[in-house]
Amino acid sequence: MPLSNATVLVVDDDSEIRFLVRSVLDRAGYHVLEAGDGDAAVAMAATGRPDLILLDLSMPGRDGISVATEICSRSGPRPLLIALSGRHLPSEREHALAAGCDLFLPKPCPPSRLLETVAELLASRVPTAIAS
Repeated sequence: MPLSNATVLVVDDDSEIRFLVRSVLDRAGYHVLEAGDGDAAVAMAATGRPDLILLDLSMPGRDGISVATEICSRSGPRPLLIALSGRHLPSEREHALAAGCDLFLPKPCPPSRLLETVAELLASRVPTAIAS
């Protein structure tokens, strides 16, 4: 179950992948933003203030590692970052996590796993109420 006000930024240079991911997230009730390259992702992260970013690591020009590094270097609260990559090398995962990504998911990622991961990561950031 998504958080009612959660905004997710989908960053991928492949418009078909963005469409598929957006469709899955839309159906689940998330507010979805899109960026087709690294520069647009950095700008959208600043102006759209997403709660979570799904970030493709392999993009022409500015790659996902560079985007994650810049977003994480900004002061103030930052969005959660999930790196997505078709390269399933341990070094790819290590680079993503070192750049500040919270999780790494290999592509292709089944929609059910994507939704579960997004929901769990967003829920981990929500402060829990303490009963008095």
